[in-house]
Amino acid sequence: MDSFGDSGELYTIRNQFFTNQHQKVISYDLDQFSPEGQLKVLEYQVRSTIALQKDASNLIDNGKSSFPDNEQLFLLLSAWNDLKSFGTDDSTYFEDITQAEFELQAILTAIYLVNFKKDIDQAIVLLTNYIDSGNLNPDELESFLVLVQLYLIKGNFNAANKILLNFKNFPDSARDSIIYQVLESWLLSVKGESDNISNSYYFYDELLSVDFDDDSQGRFKILNVLFVLTLQLKHYPEAQELLAQMKTLEGKTDGDFLANQITMDYLLNNGENVEELLKELSKADEEHQLVKDVNETNSKFDEIVGKYKAAV
Repeated sequence: MDSFGDSGELYTIRNQFFTNQHQKVISYDLDQFSPEGQLKVLEYQVRSTIALQKDASNLIDNGKSSFPDNEQLFLLLSAWNDLKSFGTDDSTYFEDITQAEFELQAILTAIYLVNFKKDIDQAIVLLTNYIDSGNLNPDELESFLVLVQLYLIKGNFNAANKILLNFKNFPDSARDSIIYQVLESWLLSVKGESDNISNSYYFYDELLSVDFDDDSQGRFKILNVLFVLTLQLKHYPEAQELLAQMKTLEGKTDGDFLANQITMDYLLNNGENVEELLKELSKADEEHQLVKDVNETNSKFDEIVGKYKAAV
């Protein structure tokens, strides 16, 4: 039986992990799962703990004792925990990876390359090489999710869409997975046109019907996606309602949220509050692409003015 299928024991926890319901993920007792499923559950719990900005060292140490034959997995998770907890990786674990040997190693190394080395192109190469290596099994779909996200960041919609189309060659269970559904929703929203955006909206709106009371981080992320989609659909009153909901989730402000507010302010207020929002964005995430774009535009403008003054 497929443990990730809708009747499998990992179906619910996988859905919760990929919809940012991290509190629910870490609340499970390993004894609730079969011995075959426990390692994957522990992996999700370690990653959820780190996503909640908590130290996962105890979970990792327990995993080393319980699963002594999976040393490489726990070396990876330890390096990821250190990196996310302390902002440094003294072991240089990720810098030493040139060819990933298993899926999670490919995924976390790619994320490391993007977040810490700002090298999206190398991350794409690493993931592509792993996918093409033949080591992938039908249950391993997260590498495609990350790869699509990177292609979309680069503005390469055709490459991202090609991955979606290739899912026709996968078992039906792959297209029923939450990973495929999230991937498809991204591409629908980027493709544009009201029907595509609406379908993406309904997917996230349905996700929001799940009880997120204990997972405010996950709720915030879903609301933020819906906020963007309502702006695309030009449903501005609804977007304002979503914005008000997000503002009640204290401590959840991030760069993308502020950037989306800037977009709405241009649409509804002629940019009246953009200057103040840009200051907030710079403080929250000085590396955000919108901040870089604004700084680059200002720099070019100053350069033109300087040349004009010199000519005069």
